[in-house]
Amino acid sequence: MSQALQIIDELEVALKSNSTERHHAILKSVTGLFLAGCDRMTEEISSLFDDVIVRLVDHVESRARVELSRDVAPIANAPHNVIHRLAADDDITVAGPVLAQSPRLTDQNLVEIAESKGQSHLSKIAERRQLSPVVTDVLVDRGDREVVTKVAGNSGARLSKTGMSMLTMRASGDNDLTQAMTRRVDISPALFKRLLSHATEEARQRMLDAAGPAEREAINRVLTQLADQAGSRIISQKEYVAAQRLVLSFSQDTEQTRSKVLQFADGNRIAELVAALSILSCVPVVLVSRLICDTEPFGTMVMCKAIGLDWHIAHAVLNNLPGMSEDREEKFGEMEEQYNRLSTESAERLLAHWQACQARQQLPH
Repeated sequence: MSQALQIIDELEVALKSNSTERHHAILKSVTGLFLAGCDRMTEEISSLFDDVIVRLVDHVESRARVELSRDVAPIANAPHNVIHRLAADDDITVAGPVLAQSPRLTDQNLVEIAESKGQSHLSKIAERRQLSPVVTDVLVDRGDREVVTKVAGNSGARLSKTGMSMLTMRASGDNDLTQAMTRRVDISPALFKRLLSHATEEARQRMLDAAGPAEREAINRVLTQLADQAGSRIISQKEYVAAQRLVLSFSQDTEQTRSKVLQFADGNRIAELVAALSILSCVPVVLVSRLICDTEPFGTMVMCKAIGLDWHIAHAVLNNLPGMSEDREEKFGEMEEQYNRLSTESAERLLAHWQACQARQQLPH
């Protein structure tokens, strides 16, 4: 303790100078003292080190902060303020070790950083051994392909129902994300079916190659079901053309188009419904049709939210989907809760991610 007090005295003198090297030397000394006694240190003493180190952090170069981050990241009782300061550093080489490892960071800390920082910070958070649904929801919402693939492949990452649905939707046409999702033991049979429905031929073949005999038989059974269902839900190009012509006649009036969505849904006029949603969302008819005729309603729900439909209109749309199962009433309570929790901004981002993935799938290889 006397050595720590001596260093603190030196700190006061050093901070009055502009010697970065001297600041670095004191930081190394203080950090070394902390690491040497951290396993038997009280919170009071840890708080003292916290005050000293935080005062030094902004007076040293990036390389010194990187060293500090690597040293304190795995320590269970690392100084709170130091950890928070390092985790929020714009330099990912500084923030990375702490974001990926520190047990001092709470879910609230991680959510705040995930909501305010860039993809490199989100990517490091996605590497943590344990992640709660409140954190993964933000990562899946804001993360790029690298981030969401890390989340999907992280067995210690727990996902909410909405988070799992969002990941499954984003996996459409993305071979790496699809493969990561198929390895998750917590994916529901319904979402696994949806995953197979939108997987590329390459991704499906990867699944079959990696599966055992029983799993391979189950996958082939689902693929057969999907083929049968797809054949029963085909809407002709002629119907779409006629529907689109009708909708275009009043498309300049957004409110009228919105009102027609409810009319088309209640009347089970699927081709017109697809055309109206395409105009409101600026998503091509072929992609809207793909969502409307999906095996799971989540994608259509996202589209409804993205274009700002009230729940009662979205309910009518979802209730009349061609692929909606007979137990639809049991699902609507949960779906309404998901709909209300999903922000318009999140829905717009997810729809844009999905569209981008569909576009990549169409590119020649």
